Amino acid sequence: MIRIALIAGALTAAGIVLSPTAAAAPFPNCTAARDAGYEDIPSDSPYYGPWLDSDGDGIGCES
Repeated sequence: MIRIALIAGALTAAGIVLSPTAAAAPFPNCTAARDAGYEDIPSDSPYYGPWLDSDGDGIGCES
């Protein structure tokens, strides 16, 4: 537990913020993305994957 606190403190000091809802990128499908609170994912997002963009317009998991 102490080791986790030390790592989290070091990341915070380095300017890296960990979000409790941070998702692995990219999502395997839009259901997983929506369950994590993501929709309308632009192609420049780390959460975008071409398989999430059914119409090829550069926006994944459109609402």
